Amino acid sequence: MRVTPGMLSSQILFDIQNNYQQLSTLENESATGHKINTPSDDPIGVQQVMQLTNETSFDTQYGQNATNAQAQLNFVSSTMTEAQNVLSNARDLALEGANSTETPSDMQAIAAQVGQLYNQLVTIGNSQYNGQYIFNGQDTDTPPYPPQAANVTPDQATGELDPSTKTTNSGKVYVNLGNGVTIPVSASGNDFFKAAPSGSSSSSGASSDSSQNAFSLLSQLYTALNNGDTSQVGSLVSSIDSVLDNMNQQQANVGSLIDRAQMMQTRMSNLSTSVTQQLSNVQDADMATVLTQLNSAMTVEQASVEVGAQALPMSLVNFLK
Repeated sequence: MRVTPGMLSSQILFDIQNNYQQLSTLENESATGHKINTPSDDPIGVQQVMQLTNETSFDTQYGQNATNAQAQLNFVSSTMTEAQNVLSNARDLALEGANSTETPSDMQAIAAQVGQLYNQLVTIGNSQYNGQYIFNGQDTDTPPYPPQAANVTPDQATGELDPSTKTTNSGKVYVNLGNGVTIPVSASGNDFFKAAPSGSSSSSGASSDSSQNAFSLLSQLYTALNNGDTSQVGSLVSSIDSVLDNMNQQQANVGSLIDRAQMMQTRMSNLSTSVTQQLSNVQDADMATVLTQLNSAMTVEQASVEVGAQALPMSLVNFLK
């Protein structure tokens, strides 16, 4: 077979073009750090990269959701602690007021303190997290209790101003922590501020009255103290204990949700790390190998141009040198 100059020229140009293509691919891998830069590089690998990238995105979002849920639940728990402290102080004042040796002026002074605790409890009941009311279930844009009740004495908080008669939203606001995993991050004021279920016993051993709630008890305590009714004041202690028991149980439930959110955050972090490693194995280039091959390809490309220039003098190859 006779090799013509045209055939030789075509073969040399083909080799040079092939070397340039390999060099371009290696330069691209070196610049991006990825061995898959276009679908044609590895069609199956591209599908794996897309799947793993989506999974990483979901895991990261779920992890952030868990972090946000913990923050909100921690706020709910700390707010519940504030409410329990207010009611505990009221209980102490009730025990003090039940002492028959207290003078009428002493009783009125204690009543004034109870009035302040009442106002504070209304403020706590209308607590907000990121602008959303935490004790009104799914109705997070509406205050569960009349805000004006935080600025008047309990005997003035009647009718529409009476927080003890309000029914809060019982729905729950859920946060998605994973595929099919959700936890509530809201609370219902009716559930939290009420007494323990009827028939149960408080920490003092007395049977509870579930029709009572923290607001009504403080209002009754305020009135009894102002009237100097030590017997009525003393009888309210067991009811306050019942509400405190219920508050403690509700807070324990929130604590278990915080633990669950923490576990899901850890799980999502571990999954994200694992998937990121899988993605790296599929997508990332071995830079040491790429740089070695790149140097070799550059040498081959230069040599092919020089050989072509010698084989085909005064041709386009001379201008490629």
